[in-house]
Amino acid sequence: MMEWSLSELYPSFDSPEFQGDLKELENRVKEFNDWSQGALKDYTAPVSKAEAGIKHTMAIAELYEKLGAFAQLTISVEAYNEQAAKAADRVHTVVADMALGDTRFKKWLAGLGNLDEVIGKSELLKEHEYFIKDSVRYARRLLSEQEEELINKLQSTGSLAWSRLQGNLTAKLLVDMKKDGKEEKLPLTVVRNMAYHEDRNVRMAAYEAELKAYEKIDEAVASSLNGIKGEFLTISKKRGYKDPLEATLETAKMDRAIFDTLMDVMNESLPVFRRYLKIKAEILGHGDRLPWYDLFAPVGRSSRKFSINDARDYIVTNFGKFAPELSDLARTAFDNKWIDATPREGKRGGAFCYGLHPIKQSRIMANFDGTFDGVTTLSHELGHAFHNWCQRDESILNADSPMPLAETASTFNETMITEIALSEADPQEQLFILEKSLSGDTQVVVDILSRFLFESEVFRRRTQGPLSVSELKEIMADAQKQAYGEALNWDYLHPYMWVNKPHYYYANLHFYNFPYAFGQLFSKALYAMYKEQGKDFIPAYENLLRNTGKHDIGELGQLIGVDLTQKSFWEKSIELIEQQVEQFERLAKA
Repeated sequence: MMEWSLSELYPSFDSPEFQGDLKELENRVKEFNDWSQGALKDYTAPVSKAEAGIKHTMAIAELYEKLGAFAQLTISVEAYNEQAAKAADRVHTVVADMALGDTRFKKWLAGLGNLDEVIGKSELLKEHEYFIKDSVRYARRLLSEQEEELINKLQSTGSLAWSRLQGNLTAKLLVDMKKDGKEEKLPLTVVRNMAYHEDRNVRMAAYEAELKAYEKIDEAVASSLNGIKGEFLTISKKRGYKDPLEATLETAKMDRAIFDTLMDVMNESLPVFRRYLKIKAEILGHGDRLPWYDLFAPVGRSSRKFSINDARDYIVTNFGKFAPELSDLARTAFDNKWIDATPREGKRGGAFCYGLHPIKQSRIMANFDGTFDGVTTLSHELGHAFHNWCQRDESILNADSPMPLAETASTFNETMITEIALSEADPQEQLFILEKSLSGDTQVVVDILSRFLFESEVFRRRTQGPLSVSELKEIMADAQKQAYGEALNWDYLHPYMWVNKPHYYYANLHFYNFPYAFGQLFSKALYAMYKEQGKDFIPAYENLLRNTGKHDIGELGQLIGVDLTQKSFWEKSIELIEQQVEQFERLAKA
């Protein structure tokens, strides 16, 4: 039994501490809005006004993060806690009112003709130089206050409503499927998890039933996708972006040259992944072309079981081989109730790490099942916690990370633990571990590439009008053929993959695909550098994690001495993956 403690945040929702901070948040937001309306009408005393704006923003962020975390973390393990749900809604509503003051402050910063000179006169402003300049970059895309207010209001009944519709339809979709000879109606998540079942007949039946079930909702979900993408095309054009990708790259803090290099390396690496898929197809008796329903079929076996204390000892010991700081952080997390690992009713599925910057801690939610996969998941989430720990002394405004770098430390940990486990395993378990690792890498490179190709084509065609269900299915199938190539059996693709992926349906987040590939390959390349440099690499690695909220991605590469526009860096990660494919092939043929 391992459950976390949230008392370090607040005793309860009714406590004077929580209610007092909630009232303080309301007051701070009002003060900020009132201040911005009066003080920012001119540019007199720019240094003191800029400092005041930063202080207002910091104070609100600290309160919001603490209050919001207590509510969200409670909900994640107590789904039916109405008090937590109401508190979360209240906190969100209060902070949403900050938008007007925030917009005024950012536009005011953008109007400063001597920004560098103003920043240079204040230690506080120098500390937040990146945040300020990023705010200016954002402000230059803003429309008038009236237009921004109108967009926000229209989105609540537009893209945000379409997004909720897709989520509700897929969450409530029941799949007709035979189980033990009886017709049953099963939740979509249950049927999709059958892709990992040991019995091929179950995997194939689940695949066919899933595709059939989507016919019940495909028209409505297609309308959602058309509505969301159409709206973003309109807004991004109004903000002056030449296309939606430019808007996404700006949000991701990534230069186009880095993106182009990443995409080149992904495309050039496809033969490596197709080799793995063909080997897997042969193992499963499919010749050299794998049907979609067997993409996640298990290969090899693992009989190893871990108690939660075994997992703790395994992780703490092996993290110590990398750096004592990482091992100490893991020990602290396990021993100080930062981790909620016990599955139970009312607790959400999956796993995540939540940074608690105001108290310099993290909380990790997982559903530990005693398998090596469960150990890997904990290692992954502890990577996020280590990233948060490296940023513990930074200002809260400097402790954010662009999306592509959010998975750096987590994937690094996963790569490290996988390599250690392989060195200890027997051949059948090695095959099992390699299959899990390569399957994950294939999803994050090959399938992510198919998703990027799909979304690019949807945006291209959506400029001419809405797309039909048949068009969307055709675009998805073509994207899968381009990415997976001859390694997949084209008679068994997944033309409905656009229906169930929530990433396509975020109102203000588009191309939520390539950042995953960036994060995976960036992290593996860092691990390759660690293997080359040994312990000398660790200070540079920790410095990188500390600074992810204070630089664009290209500048962060320079901190570790690499040029991210050069393929040679990215190819280090592909070499690691290729070595695993070769080992996988040797074991498969043994």
